[in-house]
Amino acid sequence: MEGKLDVLSKQVEDKSDDMQDMESLNQVLVLKERMNNSELQEARTELKSGLENVLSQQSLFGIKRMGELNSEPFRDACMQKFLGEDLEIKSIELCSLWQENIKNQQWFPFKTIQMNGKCDEIIDVNDDKLKQLKDAWGEQVYKVVCVALSEINEYNPSTRCAVPEIWNFKENRKASLKEVIGCLLNELKVLKQAKHR
Repeated sequence: MEGKLDVLSKQVEDKSDDMQDMESLNQVLVLKERMNNSELQEARTELKSGLENVLSQQSLFGIKRMGELNSEPFRDACMQKFLGEDLEIKSIELCSLWQENIKNQQWFPFKTIQMNGKCDEIIDVNDDKLKQLKDAWGEQVYKVVCVALSEINEYNPSTRCAVPEIWNFKENRKASLKEVIGCLLNELKVLKQAKHR
């Protein structure tokens, strides 16, 4: 019996040592992951700041300000209601008004739903302000406001200010660092070839 206890005690001690080693390894891996994420975020931030001046107009990638309204649907809606110079002024005023509404932290036109065990916030289609917007200015203006609201709620819900994001305009999504760097390298190659001609 004493021999069995010694064996069990030794096994427990070995397992305890193994567990401490695993905890140490886990801490190292977590630290490395944080450092890598930090480095990626720094690279992404640097890329955002320099991207606007580097890419051509025909490029698939660029900076999109998440939560900022696209003014075209406002202009189109105003074209149907106003004539002449009033059109531009009214369009700018309307777009600015709704950009301010989006920034207003007191207005929260979202509802929380649960899907697959996760809570998610979606636009509340029964929000009075959004209903009035849709009735007064149409589906396209309503949609662009909903898109901007969703973006601001995802990217910067605390201050509700527009946030720059590297964007793939062809596929209408956030761009990966890999694809943007590949695009930049291709453009560099084209510039280099043009220089040698």
